Amino acid sequence: MKALRRIGSKMKETAKHLSRKGIRLASDRLRSLLGTGAILLTAICASAAADGDQAISPAPAAMPETPMGFTGVGPVISGSVSYDDMPSKARKFLERHCDGHAVVRLDKEFASGCYNVRLADGIDLGFNEKGNITEIEAPEGYCLAPTLLKAVVPGKLYQLLDHNGFSESVSAVHHDRMGYRLDIADPVFDQVCYDPSGVLTMIVDK
Repeated sequence: MKALRRIGSKMKETAKHLSRKGIRLASDRLRSLLGTGAILLTAICASAAADGDQAISPAPAAMPETPMGFTGVGPVISGSVSYDDMPSKARKFLERHCDGHAVVRLDKEFASGCYNVRLADGIDLGFNEKGNITEIEAPEGYCLAPTLLKAVVPGKLYQLLDHNGFSESVSAVHHDRMGYRLDIADPVFDQVCYDPSGVLTMIVDK
């Protein structure tokens, strides 16, 4: 009987020892897992923060190229200039053919060197860098006077316009190396186009 008690007591001590050892092992393993989890959690948070910064931060805007030596606040496309800054050929045209109407606005397109002029009577004119007229437009609802139209287009072309009854119904003339494009105030025709020599090349109906 005593032997059985000793065996039972020994088994209890062994069980208690094993239980304490198991608890220590479990505790050590839990601490290890918690430590590893903390490291992983820190890494995940850092990665998420980096991804969030990339998602929120806007992409850097492309900086416009600035010409060397440029010190202004931005490229100037056009701006007001004085009458004396215009080529003499353009000034002579205005003084001779525009019947003394005052220039109320004068702009220069610095990229192309062209000049845009508005007269007090509402007529708009365009001149290239050499002073040659490139376009003229009457105010809305009006047409160019025949004398002014005759000064803008070649004589042969004016004769054709006059012969076809268009000399008093041209509201605008646009001239380039391809020829002349005229806007017509007519119930049937909208535009007529001529090559540089005055040959009719196209009629645009309304």
